[in-house]
This record gives sequence, C-alpha cells and structure tokens, in this order.
Amino acid sequence: MDDPIEADYFDCDDYDDQSVMCPKCSGHGTISCNCGGDLCVCENYGDVPCPLCDEEGVVSIELADKFLAARRKAWEAFIKVAAPQKE
Repeated sequence: MDDPIEADYFDCDDYDDQSVMCPKCSGHGTISCNCGGDLCVCENYGDVPCPLCDEEGVVSIELADKFLAARRKAWEAFIKVAAPQKE
C-alpha cells in the first residue's frame, strides 16, 4: 500500500483492533443511490446498502486502506483532467 490510513481517525470503541469505520458510508451502512431523490427510479428511495461493508458500518483496516488508495488514485486522475492547464 502507498501509505496506510491513520486507524485512529476511523477508530471507535465499538470496533475491534482489526476493524475501522467504513470509509465509503462513514459507518452508516447505506449510501445515496443518486438516481433522483424524491423521483427515485430504483425503488430504494434514496439509500442503497453500502457495497464496501454490506451494511455493517465497519471494514477491516486492509480493506479501508485499499479503498482509500483507489479513491486517491481516482481523484488524482480527475484532477489531471479537470484542472486548468498552464501554458
């Protein structure tokens, strides 16, 4: 891994030593479906189960590290495309 997450940031007394709060859903177990809010077409009415933690709200430290590394990589690619180019 590039650099491990700071486990203390996600740590909570409710989790064991090998688990941290899910970085995708922030421990809520659900994420927004993003299909339309009040006009939701997926019949989830705004929320879907978190695919990272399966509605548990906690993940292993290793899985959180992998997720955050992938998120950083995606944001770096997005910044390269979206950032104004210097001439």
